[in-house]
Amino acid sequence: MTDNPEQKLNNIRNRINEIDNELIKLMVERTNYAPEIVKLKLQLNKDIYDNSREELIKERIYNLCEKYNFDKKIAIEVITILMEHNKDIQKTVYNEINSNK
Repeated sequence: MTDNPEQKLNNIRNRINEIDNELIKLMVERTNYAPEIVKLKLQLNKDIYDNSREELIKERIYNLCEKYNFDKKIAIEVITILMEHNKDIQKTVYNEINSNK
């Protein structure tokens, strides 16, 4: 039996909700690494901000967009927002560490 259009719409919306949940979980997971990353950078005497790493990430995202035929501008905007958020977290952790010395 074929679903009617209303059922199909609801099924698609439910799947989008599931995808949104996964996206949020993945963004949280990605962001949760920020404090550990800054601590490791300090142990390794590396700069907190690494522009070359950011460029590599953007290049990788660009290539993934090519592979999956996705809008590069949107993907780069999203990843840039995430990177900026993570840098803010790293800066906060860095300042906390240095204030406790």
